[in-house]
Amino acid sequence: MVTNNPKRILFTKEDLPKYALIIIGSYLFYLYLNKFFTLSADIIGEIGVSVVTPLGIQINNSYYPLDFTFKVVGGIFLLLFILATNEHRNLLSSPSDWRGYPTIIVGLIGFLFLLLIVEAVEITPSIQKWLFLFGVMTSCTILIFDDCQEIIETIVAISKSPLNCINIIRQNWKGYIATLVVVSIYLTTLLIPIFLPAFSYSFYELISRTILFACLLTLFMGLYSSWDLSLERSKPSTQDKKFSATIFMFAAPFILFLVLRVMYLIKTDQNWALSYDFMEDIGGFPLNNWPWQINPTEDSRWTFYRAGIINSVRATLVAIVLCTLLGIFVGVTRLSNNKLASGLATGYVEFFRNIPLAILLFFVAVQLREALPAFGDEFFVLDLFYISKQGHWIPGIDTVNTVISLCILMSARIYTWYADRDGVDDSNEGVIRRISFWGLAILVSAAVFFTGDFSVPELVKPNETSTGMWYIEGGTGFKITSPFVALVLSLTLFTASIVAEIVRGSIQSLPRGQVEAAISLGLSPFQRLRLVILPQALRSMVPLLNSQYMNVWKNSSLAIIVAYSDIFYITLVMMNNVGKLIPLFILLLVIYQIGSLTISVIMNIYNARVTKVKI
Repeated sequence: MVTNNPKRILFTKEDLPKYALIIIGSYLFYLYLNKFFTLSADIIGEIGVSVVTPLGIQINNSYYPLDFTFKVVGGIFLLLFILATNEHRNLLSSPSDWRGYPTIIVGLIGFLFLLLIVEAVEITPSIQKWLFLFGVMTSCTILIFDDCQEIIETIVAISKSPLNCINIIRQNWKGYIATLVVVSIYLTTLLIPIFLPAFSYSFYELISRTILFACLLTLFMGLYSSWDLSLERSKPSTQDKKFSATIFMFAAPFILFLVLRVMYLIKTDQNWALSYDFMEDIGGFPLNNWPWQINPTEDSRWTFYRAGIINSVRATLVAIVLCTLLGIFVGVTRLSNNKLASGLATGYVEFFRNIPLAILLFFVAVQLREALPAFGDEFFVLDLFYISKQGHWIPGIDTVNTVISLCILMSARIYTWYADRDGVDDSNEGVIRRISFWGLAILVSAAVFFTGDFSVPELVKPNETSTGMWYIEGGTGFKITSPFVALVLSLTLFTASIVAEIVRGSIQSLPRGQVEAAISLGLSPFQRLRLVILPQALRSMVPLLNSQYMNVWKNSSLAIIVAYSDIFYITLVMMNNVGKLIPLFILLLVIYQIGSLTISVIMNIYNARVTKVKI
């Protein structure tokens, strides 16, 4: 009997593009590794050299003690290493079960071991290149092979039965041989030059070999991890760990260079000096702010910065409220059966959504300056509001009474929430009781509010023939600047167009049966919208609104176009005055991050509340 056993073909014409792509990708990855490893090695050589005069003065401005460098660089990579393991949740939830986080244990032990070596022995700058470059790639190797549990289990088994250590190692060595080999090579190449100087290489040879070994190891591990991920032979959790390890490995060379570069610039470039002593000096430029006025000749730059934060927050909060209301109205109007109303709403959305916000800000500011009356023209609304190009005045309210009235309403809301924690009483008595309680709370709050001192803007005309001498009496009314109006109006018009699309899409995603059920109950269109449609659409609206509210906060940085004194404007002025670019940039970055995270936390809490299903 003759059987056909065709030869297995390893390479075909169809595989040519795939292999060509692998070769090109490997070459580009090698160039990437070589570039950043070389730059990192150069910086290590700069910051690791200690040049001390006979008087004990360090003349190398870029020098860092090795223990400090290792704590900073090693600490950052240890944190990234822990995050890449995807084991930190197990560490927090079940700290007694070490099998849930074996890789973290190995990483911590390795970090502490290297820290002891760094603090105990003096390591030359040439050996420091081995310490950092090859050490980073060794940590990536540990993550990719993911055999730390086998290593710890072997150590535990040996500690329980030391006499059987050879048998235990012989049975388990295949599970961790790859990691053991890489770690052994790393420790050997690191420790031999330290403790046996006769084996040390020359400076330039060591640089080239360090970079070469690190590049080859990383390239090999990159190819291996990509091939292993393509097989999809492991369970999803293991695949997720390997994917995180691969991302960490690809990003590690750039992160290492970035950390070292920042450390180098902090020591050598005055603009990078992370000192905020200059913020204690006088601000020195005019600024419009509320609730207190800034004195340019007395107040420090910290006071100016706090004022800028208040200005940005105030504009953002007002714009968020207004764009939400306008966006809901326009979004619902787009779904109207009235062609004129839906057409106007569609035109509004398409116009303001597609116009750049910077252009819109400029356009609104120009139009306000042209359309508003000149200062001194009699443009009072109900003798309470004064509008002009120079500013807008409204009746001033009593701050203390306003806060007290708001506290009364908040206390009433907290009480009702606590009283209804077990369910809302829908009986007639319960409804009457709630109406009476809220009526009394609103009445008391309004009484406290309106009993406060109000100040109406008073126009003073010392000279009837000269408009330039007309002004609003000081202490009367509350002034709203034109830049603030232009900024809030622009943010509202722009963001409302996007909010309208979110509202429309969320409503259209609802099942048709919900609307039909509301119609069958005899609800009016307004009742259907308020009681059925919007509450259900809110679940899909909130995550999208979260992003838009954060965009409002970040887009407020364009206030410089309308000369509004927000946090970005104040930071820019300070940069021009003192030149401390990096400290001010970091401070600005932190402020915007805190604002965005605050909005995100609030919206996520609200999202969790509206999506909660009660049975």
